[in-house]
Amino acid sequence: MLQVQIPSRAEILQQLEKILHSGSLHGSESLRSFLQFVVTKAVDKQENQLKEYTIATEVFGRDGTFDPRIDSVVRVQAGRLRSKVQEYYLTEGKEDAILIELPKGHYSPSFSYLKPPGIKGSEVPSMETVPTQPAIISGEEKKTTTESREPAAVKRERRLILVLSLLCVALLASTLFFYVRGKGARVMLPAPKADPVEMRIFRPFWQDFLQTPEPILVAYSNTLFEGTPESGMKLLTPLDSVDTRPEMTQPMQPLSSTIRDKVITQHYTGVGEVMSVHVLAEFFGKFGRSLRVKRSLLLTWEDLKSENFIFLGSPAENLLLRDLPQEQQFVFRNVKSASGRPEFGIINLKPKPGEQKSYLVKQEGRSRSQVSEDYAVISLLKGLDPQTRLLMLAGITTYGTQAAAEYVVRPECVADLISHLNVARTKNAIDLPPYFQVLIRVKVNGGVPVQSTYVTHHVLD
Repeated sequence: MLQVQIPSRAEILQQLEKILHSGSLHGSESLRSFLQFVVTKAVDKQENQLKEYTIATEVFGRDGTFDPRIDSVVRVQAGRLRSKVQEYYLTEGKEDAILIELPKGHYSPSFSYLKPPGIKGSEVPSMETVPTQPAIISGEEKKTTTESREPAAVKRERRLILVLSLLCVALLASTLFFYVRGKGARVMLPAPKADPVEMRIFRPFWQDFLQTPEPILVAYSNTLFEGTPESGMKLLTPLDSVDTRPEMTQPMQPLSSTIRDKVITQHYTGVGEVMSVHVLAEFFGKFGRSLRVKRSLLLTWEDLKSENFIFLGSPAENLLLRDLPQEQQFVFRNVKSASGRPEFGIINLKPKPGEQKSYLVKQEGRSRSQVSEDYAVISLLKGLDPQTRLLMLAGITTYGTQAAAEYVVRPECVADLISHLNVARTKNAIDLPPYFQVLIRVKVNGGVPVQSTYVTHHVLD
């Protein structure tokens, strides 16, 4: 008969400390807090508290109005944490004696011995003598679990074989890989290295983003829609809804009862935002850098506070960015068009001589697919932490957003941009203001931005 041994509380907590201080979780404070919370609750026999609502409020700072149907932070972070722990056991922890796992389907961790107590180094016991450890399973999971009671070593061997096989497949995918890391999906595209001339051109504009060693966080706008693709979709709330829909003006606020009854879709974004991610990944690949991509509905204040950050798309589609402390002079709002109808566009709050008070798209018909001219704003703003920067690339339409992303990665465009922004008093020197907004005009042909030109810029305080 196989002997069953359960790691003691002290052993589990000691193993927890090793994982918390490992390189796999370095820089991921939210994941460290998540792991520490679920493990300590499990060893203290408080598994009834390992629920999505409790984790959201205790670990991720959500308030009592947390709604898991709208905010998927716990589910997303659980998947990332699971991958991080697996990464640890494949690298730093491959010789560890105790295994901490986060099974899918619930938030209760399981604990077992990878080696019997007393076995050290590379000593490997025979499979017949390896003691097994049944996983600690939550009450919900006990009702549905039907696994056969195989020896723990057999299960672990199968898991390791599966993980190693998946890693081999991932290494073969040399064109593009997505790797769940920290707070978003890590993206890197292989690309030729930037030549010295390009580096000299780009560095004044991009230096704050290129000098940090961490992957660059890029978020793309994705808003809430009412309905489904089959039945038809429309924006759940107008883009310029700050004053008219108070229940939608702050992130993570409870939706009204009328909205709760609607079918909400949150999985779509513009074509321009998708193309912009590709453009930025290719650009940063030249400098040996990678991206971490996140959709705007999952953004938190912690993201904006902790690191340099790029946002793709109109801030009108992301409620979090409406509350930035820095005043902006080009903003996205509804304005009256020449026909007297409200139309979404860019408002110039402090027009200089010769500048327009508003900028709207031109289109050949009623459909947005018939846009012939768009405008976009390139905004370099201060982050919530004075040491961080927020770069927003936003068009009135998705075509303008794509054009803004392409503009800031083309040497000739960046050189022109710097020539307008440069405030250096010494010849051949470059000194850019720390915060600014640049307006560009975009010609669109057949749904493709074909030409972008500088219009004006404002330096921000």
